[in-house]
Amino acid sequence: MSVFDPTTFAQMTFTDSNSTETVPIPVGDQLMDIEKVEIKAWQKKDDPSVGGLKLNMTLKTEDPEIATLTGRKVNKVVYEMMLDLTPTGGLDFGKGMNVRLGRAREACNLNRPGQPFGFDMFVGHQVKAAISHEVWQQTLQARCTGITRP
Repeated sequence: MSVFDPTTFAQMTFTDSNSTETVPIPVGDQLMDIEKVEIKAWQKKDDPSVGGLKLNMTLKTEDPEIATLTGRKVNKVVYEMMLDLTPTGGLDFGKGMNVRLGRAREACNLNRPGQPFGFDMFVGHQVKAAISHEVWQQTLQARCTGITRP
């Protein structure tokens, strides 16, 4: 049982200031582990009648060089892809559809015809993640633009 008391912690005072900026994972190919996958519903902001599903893959690394650079022992980035669906709401396996998903499955050796596949099967696989930087809300952040086999 933990001896941590949230009420006592909430009443503490501090004199140090907190950091207001993060140091992103460096640009380039980084070896990362797929920690979590989530399927999320989305709707277009200016037309809520348009929507679908997207796959979010949380990738993590505990690389000591990256940890030294960022100041964080564990560094994470989300690889996001929109999913192409059939008119009945199923995953579209047609030519040119779900290409990012197919590439992600290839990166994890999960894209063989006849081989059962479920999204949770991604978890635990190591991949090479292509990391770029982008500015979001005036803050530089890491973005994963694709994954391949290590």
